[in-house]
Amino acid sequence: MNKKILYYFAHPYTLKDEKGNNIHAGEEANFNLCCIRSAKLLEKGIFIYSPIAHTHPIHIRSPYFLRKKEYKLWLDLDKKIMPVCKGIILAPGWEESHGCILEKRLFEERGFKVLLYKDIIKENT
Repeated sequence: MNKKILYYFAHPYTLKDEKGNNIHAGEEANFNLCCIRSAKLLEKGIFIYSPIAHTHPIHIRSPYFLRKKEYKLWLDLDKKIMPVCKGIILAPGWEESHGCILEKRLFEERGFKVLLYKDIIKENT
């Protein structure tokens, strides 16, 4: 693994109740877990852009974004950064995350590396 390139760290975020409403406490928990996992990657010298860690504080503090259930803006921002990243690292639980599945597909379409967080942490310990 080349530690000098930028990787995109895809992490599950959205959590909805049975009526389809966002569960903000779940998003906060996923944000915290993402930050812990992002820190572990950075501690290993792996450069990452972590969209959850980088955008959640803005999203959750904006009544405008919360009211609109805004996610398209964040995906548009992520798509601006994705071309700079030369691979994607998928966090545990990515298989159940629509966002992570979409992000993985975008990187696969460009022929870039698709890595699993659990394998990276295991191989670097």
